[in-house]
Amino acid sequence: MTDDMGVLSVYATADPRDRSSSPAWRLQVANEITALRNEVSSNGDKRRKEAVLARLEALRPQLDDVLDSGAESGVGRALFAPVSSDDVRVYTMQMPLEDCAVLERTAYLRPLAAAVATGAPAGVLAVSADGVRVVDMRFGTAKDITWLPIELDDEDWREMRGPARGHPRTFNRASGQIDRFNHKVAEHMLRYLNDMRPQLKRIADECGWSSVAITGEPQLTEPLRGRFAQDSHRDIIVLGQVVETRTPPEIAAQIGPEIEAVRVQGARDTAQKARDAALSGGSGAVGLSDVLGAFREGRVAHLFLDGAARMPGQRTPDGAYFPQGEVPPGVDKAEMAPERDMGERMIEMALGNGSEVTVLPEKAADVLSEDEGVAAQLRW
Repeated sequence: MTDDMGVLSVYATADPRDRSSSPAWRLQVANEITALRNEVSSNGDKRRKEAVLARLEALRPQLDDVLDSGAESGVGRALFAPVSSDDVRVYTMQMPLEDCAVLERTAYLRPLAAAVATGAPAGVLAVSADGVRVVDMRFGTAKDITWLPIELDDEDWREMRGPARGHPRTFNRASGQIDRFNHKVAEHMLRYLNDMRPQLKRIADECGWSSVAITGEPQLTEPLRGRFAQDSHRDIIVLGQVVETRTPPEIAAQIGPEIEAVRVQGARDTAQKARDAALSGGSGAVGLSDVLGAFREGRVAHLFLDGAARMPGQRTPDGAYFPQGEVPPGVDKAEMAPERDMGERMIEMALGNGSEVTVLPEKAADVLSEDEGVAAQLRW
């Protein structure tokens, strides 16, 4: 979403624990909206001032909804509204977002990118002797997708239940028959689960799952592991927890932290890999200057960014980005336009170039503490 007059981006996290009439998160966002009003009013552009103030006034009902702690919507709320049109987009999710209000030429994406790092679509396959419950999880919310039953074709089977009372000498023979019956049932179940794998993989692809958690007894979960383990782009998490009878919110609460922990560690490992490549002279870059240089050459394959880092920079007349104080040859310093948030500009460039973006969660961001909070895996 782009608008030369500006795009208003508002993020808020309705903390259900804060029952006060003026919760801190609401005051934070309201203060930032007030600051935007004041900034626009004092910048001297009368036409833009009138347009922005009129748009903010027209958006008051939608802004009130976003800041309503009693509204039945997600914990995290996001609103995007260009100044020059009536378009308004509101999103909710069961995940916390940064509390902020930003007015820039493009929509402010960093909080959403941060949410994707741990809340992107994932699947839960709850396996039991009766079948597989398929659950979709994304941004803190779980939803049932389908149920795939395991149907035992045992019409011609005859289960031996043990020796008749008073005939103890038949015990060993009957016991063996019971074991053979149970073994036959187990073999059938495993074969059925194995046959399910292509269908489950198709569902995972259609839902865009980047992670799959397989839950249940080990003898049932292992047959499903192999199919998904072949997908190098998908995290596979095998858990011994039994959740097939849980409600979707209970599954989200129980399995969500397990998926998040794996994703946090994965983000840290891949960022470390990019950093190691850069320091060894390989296909990696660290630090704002080197990463921006890689962007100008179209070499960035995967951007890693500390979600809390704020990096000021500047822009040349032809739109190239440089760190603050770095002026390219042939450009006068006076021609450089300031940029307040180079992290946001890099996210935009990465998405525009088809590069991956990972905004590192707080628990993983220390890996870039010596590199200005930014690194990149390069294409070459």
